[in-house]
Amino acid sequence: MQATQSEQVALDKLTQTPYIQVLTYPKISLRAAKSRTRQLESLGVDALVFEGRTKIGKLGILGIGTVGIVVKCLADDRVLALKIRRTDANRPSLDYEHRLTSLANRVGVGPPHYGHTKDLILMKYLDYVELSDWLRGLTGEGTRRRARDMLHSVLNQCRTLDIMGIDHGELSDLRKHVVVAEGVPWILDFESASTGRKPRNVTSAAQYLLIGGRIAPLVRRLVGLRDRKPLLGLLGAYKRGLSDFDYAKLLEGLHLAGQ
Repeated sequence: MQATQSEQVALDKLTQTPYIQVLTYPKISLRAAKSRTRQLESLGVDALVFEGRTKIGKLGILGIGTVGIVVKCLADDRVLALKIRRTDANRPSLDYEHRLTSLANRVGVGPPHYGHTKDLILMKYLDYVELSDWLRGLTGEGTRRRARDMLHSVLNQCRTLDIMGIDHGELSDLRKHVVVAEGVPWILDFESASTGRKPRNVTSAAQYLLIGGRIAPLVRRLVGLRDRKPLLGLLGAYKRGLSDFDYAKLLEGLHLAGQ
């Protein structure tokens, strides 16, 4: 599917068709649109930029999730990303997601948030590729080192979340939640995150990348992991204790120690 043409739309036009379809997706509401326009003004947003491979009608956006949609925007002469709460979302606001992402931001995980309201989150815009596409594109000299560096970085971010007591909740399928931009991995979308359950970020991510995920055979080949059976024991030990020692043993088993 080709990306749509870019269209920049000022705030005073967003209550009109077809833009209101995005601002109050999926249930059009003029009242909600007016409220959200005021919220955009409070965040310093000047315009929305409709472009991307995902479409609502004929308007391109960056993505659609179960809680919100993401569009590109302009604010204070910067290109940023904007999450807009769906009008049929199963939560009354984006406050909790913003709080948990801000906690992760403090330790360098997740795209930085620059402000939020009840229905909106303003964050860093990432011109990214999905992790699976990045891995498939690795060729030539240094491929194994680059793959190992990327895997190590992903797991270290997951380990940081485990230490913080934040369980992302959706890392058992990394396709939409870990991307590569600016040469490094980013963990996205903390809408299902929680501090009220035992964190499983490292184990979920490692199981997807190295054991059961669609790209696991590719990742194992890239990093030089011939036998996955020892990994199951290492992951089990880490899952039980979440200790530094068990994490270090896991990295050693993945040939990432000293990376």
